[in-house]
Amino acid sequence: MICVPELLERNRQLIIVAVLLTVCLLLSATILFVLVSRQDEEAEPEESPSLYQGMPLLVTWEQIEQLSYTDSVLGPLTWVISDESLEELNWVLLAYDISTPEQISQFLAQAAVETVAGRELTELGDEAYFQRYGYSAGTRGAGYLHLTHDYGQMAFATWMMKRYVPELGETAYVNPASHTQEEVAAAYYAALQTAANLGLDISRYARIVYDGKDPQTTGYTTGADYIAETFPWESAGYYWQAAGIRDVFAPAPGVENTDLASQRVGGGNWQSRREAYAAYYPVFSSPP
Repeated sequence: MICVPELLERNRQLIIVAVLLTVCLLLSATILFVLVSRQDEEAEPEESPSLYQGMPLLVTWEQIEQLSYTDSVLGPLTWVISDESLEELNWVLLAYDISTPEQISQFLAQAAVETVAGRELTELGDEAYFQRYGYSAGTRGAGYLHLTHDYGQMAFATWMMKRYVPELGETAYVNPASHTQEEVAAAYYAALQTAANLGLDISRYARIVYDGKDPQTTGYTTGADYIAETFPWESAGYYWQAAGIRDVFAPAPGVENTDLASQRVGGGNWQSRREAYAAYYPVFSSPP
């Protein structure tokens, strides 16, 4: 029979052993954590994989630097473009089959004059100026080819939902070049309704269409500003395809094709577009 003092002594010893084991475990865990942390700090940081990694470059930095020239109206013109934007440009050129030296030169010539070589991704002017041409500040030209008008935005938004949301792959896209504004709007709202019925979050594409809300209040932009921020090159690639610009070019390269592109892009200053093309084509047609 164990007396009370002996029992208390044994319990005290067990408690001490338990405490010591706990301390040892905590020390071991701490040491292991420190060692792993040091290894992480000493290891080379991994680069984030690029969305366009492994993609062939149709336009390189070296070529971008060779595109500088002096325009008779705009003066010295040098491209302003980031690494990310150049990656997006190359992806869009491939995705929208703008891949020959002639196509690339004509596409960039139009973009250069529309945006002053990437400096103005939204159309300049005040509300009175925009209203004079039938649109507003929210639906003014945006992106590298200055996609304009509410129905232009709606068609682009429908195109993007159909292209990038698998559940909306069967959605009807209506081209503004061959349909009325009412038909374009009906197709857009039908796509929104289908997305709502399926419980899909398509806000990334719905924001392409200007909603009239103050971005300072809502915390987000829509319409022209959103297109310029999020889809500047893809809106241009889309327009190039939707307007059928590639399809109207003559087989032989030349400024005659520039005039055909200018007519469909709808901008002014055709002479500057010709000069841009004349400066760009030798860069892209020369052997690497």
